Amino acid sequence: MLDLYAVKTQIDNMVVDERRVQEDFRAKLELALVEYRRWEPEWQTLAIKINESRTSWLLPGMADGLGGGVERPERPAEISIAATDGSQIFPDRHEVSSCFLINIGYILLHYGTGEKPLMSSKPTLYYREEEIFEEWGGRRMFVNRDLVGFKRSLMEFTELADLALAANAEGHPVVALSDGTLILWNLEGKPQDFKESYLQTTLEAMDNLRDARIPVAGYISQPGSQELINALKLGLCPLEVTDCDRCPWQAENKLGFNEGEIGAMQGDLWRGHGLPCSPLEGLNDALLVSHVLSPGQRTPLYLSTSKILNEYGSHRVYYFYLHVGAEIGRVEIPEWVATDPELLKLVHACMCDQADKGQGYPVALAEAHERAVVRGADRDTFYRFLRDTYVKNDIQTSISTKSFKKRYVGI
Repeated sequence: MLDLYAVKTQIDNMVVDERRVQEDFRAKLELALVEYRRWEPEWQTLAIKINESRTSWLLPGMADGLGGGVERPERPAEISIAATDGSQIFPDRHEVSSCFLINIGYILLHYGTGEKPLMSSKPTLYYREEEIFEEWGGRRMFVNRDLVGFKRSLMEFTELADLALAANAEGHPVVALSDGTLILWNLEGKPQDFKESYLQTTLEAMDNLRDARIPVAGYISQPGSQELINALKLGLCPLEVTDCDRCPWQAENKLGFNEGEIGAMQGDLWRGHGLPCSPLEGLNDALLVSHVLSPGQRTPLYLSTSKILNEYGSHRVYYFYLHVGAEIGRVEIPEWVATDPELLKLVHACMCDQADKGQGYPVALAEAHERAVVRGADRDTFYRFLRDTYVKNDIQTSISTKSFKKRYVGI
């Protein structure tokens, strides 16, 4: 029997703790806004400190500084929006075949011309030995979920470039929208030949878009990135040049300092918080700028400092945060878009317009997702059709006991 009195006591304690957490969170946000405003007129000083310091956090490259919102431009009367998204059926060793499938949904929406949109999907089945076994870094390996995810992401982007270039060749002004980041950060740590292959294909598609002056942008919904917060944390550090590895507030690095000297460096702000940067722990950029921007406005541009971008050449990725009404989105663009005022305004205007039409999320990306998504029922139908086709053609099949039991559960 449940002891309701004991449970009630624990719920009361939980509410007290939750109230304390919320009060602490509000205090952190207020401090972040104060620091953001403090550095607005002196952003170049903060930029210098970012460049000279060594931290364990990802920091933004300051391109235009900090500040209020950049107002929403007008969208051109005639514009076409290209978008793609992808989904997959992963290889399953319990099935009759180790094949896998990638489905790319693609959308081309025309505005101001009266033309019908292009809305469809393109499934591709991979089953040949050279497709389900790949060799990277001198190792031959079975295509796992990780590799299928890489292949799908690459296909999403190359299909997007092909779609936008084809529309442009027909005389349409085009903006290409990608779902998610343009930064291939997950290539870090991968075998060199694998990384070079995927980078080369992606950057060639970028080259083609740049040559045709077709702006491409990646949209990240509900971003959890913290680069701006990290910059403010760096600003809280009293050291002229920060080196997190030798932080004097860390217990192992306090040689030569006493508590009084360390506390005096930071003053009242530091006392009771441990590290000088810790008062802003737990915040993210989207929460911060949601109190700075109005709907339709964007932040200044920032340069991503992800290590993989050192190999992007002229396609280094910049980003800005955008208030689309329902949320703060992160928009990533290559350098040649960021440095072209006309293309930058076009991306800003079209992203806002798409979010308006999609009730808070870019409608082209939402439609591309709907065309791409492979649901559980689709997967079951796929494998049932696969097994039936094998049987009809007298091809020997083998299905694992585990898979069989999952489908046919006894009483």
